[in-house]
Amino acid sequence: MQTIFKQTLAFSIFLILFLPLFGQQLEEEFLLKQHIKYLSDDLLEGRATGSEGAKLAQDYIIAQFKEIGLTPISEEDSWLQAFDFKDGRTLGEQNQLAFYQKNKLPKKIAQENWTILNDNINASFDANIVSVGNGIYAPEVDHNDFEKIKPSKLNKAVWLMQDGHSDPNPHSKLAPFGDITLKVKYAQQNGAQAVFLKSDDCSLLQKKVTSSNIAVVCFEELGEISKKTNANATLEVSPKYTRGNNVLGYLDNGAENTVVIGAHYDHLGYGEKGSLHVGEPAIHNGADDNASGVALVIELARFLKQDTCCSNNNYLFVCFSGEELGLLGSNSFVKNPPFLLSSTNYMLNFDMVGRLDTSEQTLIINGTGTAIDWNTLDEIDSVFTSINFKSNPSGVGPSDHTQFYFNDIPALHFFTGAHEDYHRPSDDEEKINYDGLLTIQKVVAKLITNLDKTGKIVFQKTAESPAEETPRFTVGLGVIPDYLFDGKGMRIDGVREGKVADKATMLKGDIVTKMGVIEVVDMMSYMKALSQFKKGDSTTVVIKRGDQTMEKKVTFF
Repeated sequence: MQTIFKQTLAFSIFLILFLPLFGQQLEEEFLLKQHIKYLSDDLLEGRATGSEGAKLAQDYIIAQFKEIGLTPISEEDSWLQAFDFKDGRTLGEQNQLAFYQKNKLPKKIAQENWTILNDNINASFDANIVSVGNGIYAPEVDHNDFEKIKPSKLNKAVWLMQDGHSDPNPHSKLAPFGDITLKVKYAQQNGAQAVFLKSDDCSLLQKKVTSSNIAVVCFEELGEISKKTNANATLEVSPKYTRGNNVLGYLDNGAENTVVIGAHYDHLGYGEKGSLHVGEPAIHNGADDNASGVALVIELARFLKQDTCCSNNNYLFVCFSGEELGLLGSNSFVKNPPFLLSSTNYMLNFDMVGRLDTSEQTLIINGTGTAIDWNTLDEIDSVFTSINFKSNPSGVGPSDHTQFYFNDIPALHFFTGAHEDYHRPSDDEEKINYDGLLTIQKVVAKLITNLDKTGKIVFQKTAESPAEETPRFTVGLGVIPDYLFDGKGMRIDGVREGKVADKATMLKGDIVTKMGVIEVVDMMSYMKALSQFKKGDSTTVVIKRGDQTMEKKVTFF
């Protein structure tokens, strides 16, 4: 592995020294290609956070930063900013569960037949089992599954719930009281030692009760458990942590303020989490997501180190890890910044910038409402006439700029749109549009140059309140939305095989205009429409295909 790395680095240096003979644009495109080619090679096995492949990626990035002439920013002269994240859990070696009736020997229950839902618990008990039906306590609507049980039996016992889910009818009067979190909370308040429950899919409940202070044990089949009178158990679970690293390179101009330029370098490994791939595990190389963004960060660092255009700010180049796990790296950065966070002038984030469409040439820029000074983009628009800029004022989105916005820092996110290879093994280097990527590099270089003259940029909140306005949904059509579409509705950019839309014979290019009773005019209304449904529901979806309007019957699964 190290031999390949050294060869790659040596080739990068060769390109830097000799390619000017063949033209600057050729040199710049080759440099971008070299970064993406290495970072998306099978050797790195998908760059999952904390993996050996991620370590190879961070070594490569550090070598590039060193060669450019950046320096570490930490007092320890480290290029890395470490963070630990929960990566699964460890079950105790002595875990056991047995049921028995008075004066009879305990019968151990095989561990494959039950699951501890907690992420962190250490409990041992010998207690009565009390069946409490579905475990719903709702005096507001005159319903109490515990009214026929003596209070003395509830205290210091194990509660057995027949159903860990809420009422299947969302319009039922019991629906607001059926959540497993409420059930377990009530059990704990009344002295329960633990809660046993049945669920067809225990994994669906796990996230809701991981932090409970009493043990919650799930069975997919209860069998004869309800007929037993006592439970004897030793239950121990502890969280397992893995270390991830952000990579930081600093260009110190002795200025008062610092600009953060970032992109995440992690991806999905073999597709264990977040993959849209159907089939056997496979390496997800993530050439566009997000080797393309990292390549841009490296080359912007080279530009700003070599050019004298922009000395009124310091520049910190950050390659985040853990983005695919929930913006973990950028979250760690803003909570433990290497400098006073209030001295951050602005943040630029590049996530999936390698697939500029050759026909529409549209570059999406999110966050244009986070500062008045972003109006300099209008000036750049008049210079780069081959690019169509599509702006979105919101400072919130599923990428690392969001963490900066929430800390009152102006932030932009550059994005060339989703595609059929998103979060699949097919997101490979040969599909990158290098000419387009280089054009984006020049756009951003021009933006940075212009902003260097404006001083400290003033932050402003964007209009929406994301926590309240963004709909939550649990089902989907199984399509890739076309984020570049400016018309009315949600245009489909890809259909996943075997999913809801595929079964309803929807095609790439179809435009969803209505779902159920909700008119779909944009992505927000599309998400709102989806939030009205759950698994098993059926509805009608209205689509436009060319000049035709069609109705498609769908059932969510």
